[in-house]
Amino acid sequence: MQMTALGLAACLAAGLTGACWAQDLKATQRLSETQIGFDLGGSYGNYTLGIVGPNGFHASAASKTGTPAIDLRRFGKYDDGAYSYQLTASSDEKVPVRTPLDNGRGGDPGDSRPKAVSLSGQFLVKGGTIVKPSGAQPTRLDKDAR
Repeated sequence: MQMTALGLAACLAAGLTGACWAQDLKATQRLSETQIGFDLGGSYGNYTLGIVGPNGFHASAASKTGTPAIDLRRFGKYDDGAYSYQLTASSDEKVPVRTPLDNGRGGDPGDSRPKAVSLSGQFLVKGGTIVKPSGAQPTRLDKDAR
């Protein structure tokens, strides 16, 4: 079981770095005390939301039609610290398939597929509650600040 959790965390971490290249999923993060969800800014489907956090915490949820939300309490114990998430989906836009594979199911595999889109980010848990980001801009205190 621990190896499975470690493998999932490694896959999600590797996916997070890849998703940073093109965050083209138009969605706004929605945070409550222990839950993270998203408000969409477009037409998508086939969602997957993955979260990794301190001390091996990992959670995932999927949905074909609506954005999944994750309540941290439903996945067992969780600790204070930084958490990373990745939300993936498919858009209505089609992209060409360059090398169609025979999946063994018969029929034509097609020459296009839905475009994959993703969004990743972080949030902080403190005192057992998700800390909502402030609208304040960081300030520089060095002599070169203008």
